Order: sequence, then C-alpha cells, then structure tokens
Amino acid sequence: MLIFFIHGVAEAKVKFARPLEHLIKEDLLQRGINPPYFHSGFYADILNNKGKISNFIHQDLQLAKQENPNISQQDIFRGQEIREEFISDFVGDAFTYLNPERGAKIRESIAGHLEEFILHHPEEKELHIIAHSMGTVILWDILFSQKFNHDDAAYKIRYLIKKEVQLKSIFTLGSPILLFNMILDIKPEQINDFSLDYQQPLQWTNIIHSSDLIAYPISSSLRLTNDSKLSVKDKFISTKANNLEQTVRAVAKFPAVEAASNLTPGVNQAFSLAAIAAGAADAHINYWHCSQTVKIIVDEIVGNNEEIIDKVIECLKQVPGMTITLLEDKKSAQKINTQEQNNWDQLFGNVDKLIENFDFYDDSGKLRMRDNLAQVPRVSIYNSDGNCQFRGYVGLIHANDLRQEVEAIKQKYMKVINRR
Repeated sequence: MLIFFIHGVAEAKVKFARPLEHLIKEDLLQRGINPPYFHSGFYADILNNKGKISNFIHQDLQLAKQENPNISQQDIFRGQEIREEFISDFVGDAFTYLNPERGAKIRESIAGHLEEFILHHPEEKELHIIAHSMGTVILWDILFSQKFNHDDAAYKIRYLIKKEVQLKSIFTLGSPILLFNMILDIKPEQINDFSLDYQQPLQWTNIIHSSDLIAYPISSSLRLTNDSKLSVKDKFISTKANNLEQTVRAVAKFPAVEAASNLTPGVNQAFSLAAIAAGAADAHINYWHCSQTVKIIVDEIVGNNEEIIDKVIECLKQVPGMTITLLEDKKSAQKINTQEQNNWDQLFGNVDKLIENFDFYDDSGKLRMRDNLAQVPRVSIYNSDGNCQFRGYVGLIHANDLRQEVEAIKQKYMKVINRR
C-alpha cells in the first residue's frame, strides 16, 4: 500500500506530513494491518516569491509612519501578523499556482515525486492520495482539467494512477475546491468523464474542520451520475481548534453572557465570530495532528479492503422504505437449497419474476432481485458459498428508489468478462 501526500498553505518543510504518517501507522498497527509506504510530493521550493509580499507591506507601512509619526500601525493595518502568516501565505500559494508557468512546474514536481515513489515500490499496486488546502485544488486540477498542453505533467500523473497503480481513495483536508473552481471552471461532465475512463471504483473523502474558514463541502456540487464509479462524501470534524477558541466558547455560555445575548442578539453573534477568528488558522493546519482525521482516513482505507458484498449490503440498508427480513454475517448466513431455488424459478417465474441476477467482480457474492405481481421489488444478497446474508423489500412508493440503487450497484460492482 502506498500513501502519497500533496501539501498546501505555507509548507516550508519536506517532512510536513510526518505527524500524520506516524498517527496513521500507529492506528493501522493497532488494527493488525501492516503499515503502508509514505511519500510527500513537495513543491514549496517553487513558491519562492511570497516573501516579497511581506517586504512590500512593511515598506509601505514604514512610509505611512514617516508621513504621520503619530499613527499606530495596528490602527491603520489591523491583524498584520495574521495577514502575513496565514492570509498572505494562502493567497501567495494560490496565485503562484494559477500562474501558468509556475503551475506547470508545480505539476511537474508532483509528477516526479509520484513516479519516483511508484518505481521504488514496484510490488505495491494500491495508492491513496492525501492532499491539504491548496494541494487539494492542485490535485483537482491535475485529475480533471482539460486545458493543459499535451506535454503537461498532469497527463503523466493520470497515466501512473491508471496503468502503474490503482488509485483506491482520495482524501482532501481543509479544501477550498468549491471556491477555486469558480476560476478553474471544471464542469461536472469532466469529472464524470474521468470516472468512466478510470473504470475502477474510487472513494473521495473530503474532511472539513468546523472552524476552518478555508474548507467547504463538495459532494453536492459534483453532480455525479448513477453509473459513476467515483463516490464522494464530506466528513466533518467539530473539535475546538485551540485553547483560545475553547475559552471564547466557554465564556459565551456564562449565564451573564447568555442573559445579555437574550437582550441583545448581537452579543451572541459577536462571541461566535470571535471564537471562529480565534480558531480559524489552527483549524486549517491541525489536520496533520488530528486523531479524528486519522480515524476517518484509516477507516476508509481499511474499508477499501472489505468485500463488495459488505459494501452492497450497507448501500441497500440505506434505501428509503427498506424493510429488512434477513441480515446475517457470513458465518451465520442462511443456507440455500439451490435445487429448490431453481424449481421455484421454473414454477413461479411469471408471477415472481427474477429481474436482476449478477455476481460481484471480487467473487464475494451475488445479488438477485424479484418483482411480484404487484411490482413490489425484493432483493437478496448471497455470499460466495451461496448462502443468503441479506433479504429485504420496499413498498410501491419506494420501488424506484430500490431499482435505482440496484442499478448503481450493478454499474459499480457487477462481474463482467475481461473486467480488470
């Protein structure tokens, strides 16, 4: 297993991902799973002009001070430290990448790191990518943009994840993709085209800290089609970003403050804004040290190794109106008499019609769905031993929901000839 990191805002250290590496490794070892190989796609050496921004700001403030010695810099340019250490770094990274020449160099650097990583571990064919902040925007651009020159390094990355390894999952941390796509203008059709061309199931998990003002959910904006093999979900972390945010929120709950809020609604809003301001910067960079981030990532990576039959059963359990009549694990699954089942099909096939019957491509089991005379669908899931692990049905009002879900399952997981 390979895990590849792409960094974001204001990273100046090659070992930026080391804290998260250690946490992921520890979690996997505790679960009895061998740790993966890690590598970081470092490109910060290309972002070499950001220091000029702070220098120019400092020079202009000095000029203002010379013209009016009585003014305070904190009065005319509030939050200078925050601007320089966080906002300017983020804006600097963003606009550096959006410069066509530097953007191409950044993609080339990332492609070189990824190719080297894969070549050093030829026996490993499973890849997971974890990107943070502006790194998520760069990854988004690399995977889906159709505006690059034919020799751009983005195409090398697409080749590597399709031919040399299988990209199993993507994790985006503190991602502003929703905002930056107004500039990049990548359409949902391009994402669906990528998914169809890639052909393999791919899970994308977008992790958002509740106090991170840079991070936004993305799943609804993608508008994936039912036959898409790309699955996207947003996960939220709601811990306090730092002690200051925790203190501000605690003070806001004091009886006197709550009483004042009842009289003056603006008080509550002021404390809410103060808490967010106190935690925003740390919330954006703390993903690398966050135990909740680790749990989400490891749960998904381990889940990627689970059998398709288990994924399918979980999908069916979520269908609106589903009434479950049988739910067992593999050991206690209901044994089925194949001969009796075949006889039933022959005798009652017209009144209890079999409308879906397909195997899963990992050979973990199969799905069968029937319609009775009232057009009420019933679905059953059988494991590789031929025993039934799941059986359920829906009423007429939710019949189309079940049929659509089964069709989506079929598109993603059905075993077909020559499937890779």
